[in-house]
Amino acid sequence: MPTSSIRFLLILSIVTFVSASRYLNTARIAYYNERDYARAKTACLEGIAAGHENYELYAILGGSNIGLHNWHDAAYALINAFGLDSIKTLDWMDERGGEDYYSQAFYFSAQDLYYQGAYEEALGMTAYGYLLDPTDIRFYILKGAALHKLGAHDNAQEQFAKALSIDPGNPDVCFLVAKAFFESSMFDSSAVHFESAYEYYITGYNRTVRILFHNCDEVKVESVQNIISLWEEQDMAALDEFIKKSLKIDAGLDAHIKNIEDLYKTTGDLARSYYYCGMSYYHLKNDTLALQYLLETLTYRPRESDALYFVGEILVRRGAFEDAMRNFETLTQSKPDDCAAWFYLGVCCTQTKEYVRAIDIYENKVLALDPYNSDAMTNLVFLYSELGDREKSMHYLERVEELQE
Repeated sequence: MPTSSIRFLLILSIVTFVSASRYLNTARIAYYNERDYARAKTACLEGIAAGHENYELYAILGGSNIGLHNWHDAAYALINAFGLDSIKTLDWMDERGGEDYYSQAFYFSAQDLYYQGAYEEALGMTAYGYLLDPTDIRFYILKGAALHKLGAHDNAQEQFAKALSIDPGNPDVCFLVAKAFFESSMFDSSAVHFESAYEYYITGYNRTVRILFHNCDEVKVESVQNIISLWEEQDMAALDEFIKKSLKIDAGLDAHIKNIEDLYKTTGDLARSYYYCGMSYYHLKNDTLALQYLLETLTYRPRESDALYFVGEILVRRGAFEDAMRNFETLTQSKPDDCAAWFYLGVCCTQTKEYVRAIDIYENKVLALDPYNSDAMTNLVFLYSELGDREKSMHYLERVEELQE
């Protein structure tokens, strides 16, 4: 080869190397030193677009997208990095936050794919998650849920069992496994695991209330609810006074803020477990157990809107309209735009013969939120008929007939 040709190729390779280094150096500075993920991402994309296939460009691109919470882009960038040099990519991850940090890209990407119904693709992402962090139980749970959706029920059960074997005494693991069963419509199994979860959670709750109520003769549910309510409202002055007077703790909130935080967390965990257990039985059409567990939810979170709604719905089906009314009144106070709750409140008022109030609810709440609600109009036909207002009754009957055409 002529000397001039060799010189030309050498210059070309140097120019290419310098060009690649420019993009990589910019990405390194932005990612490592400045934590400017958007700038680092741009540098990586420009380098890749210029034809520079470099594992570190893809690795930094993946890390930048994690910082920006772009989970799919992060996962695919890291997959490309593995494809170019898996050993160097793993070493790079070890030096830059640890493999468990980068595994989150594959978890959240897989989770999103799962909710989109792309179960095969979700399984592919969990495989990379196992590679990076085989102790993360979320990958086993998500894989089990995806396998169940694909009809591989035995393999799904195997994944759930693996998750429980990694940390069998952890209530969060029990809850996540139960949630996977629930979302897969395996309600018999979900109920069992939600029950296991709250049995674990109750231990932490009892420990915390013993500390907070050690000067009291008994633990009153109303006192726990009041603490939770004041904490949610962040009314620290009232909470401090309550602790001093009702719990007889002179040091007040300052001495027990960690215990209050623990109480809020454990009551939330219990309420969540009771709610989903109740909803498991709701889907199994066992209203007795559904109502039992949903009422337990309200013991720990009295204003939990979904629990209020379904308790009210079950009570309506049982004909306990006055009890149901209290639930829907509480719910509509906190969620004034909940059309279904207003509708049920109208039903309760109708059944307890509070016709004027029922009319007000249907006309000024339900129909204001849903002008074409034919069920509300049908009920108004009956209500105005009962009150002897034939003109109004016929007005709503005509509107119902128009909607049915």
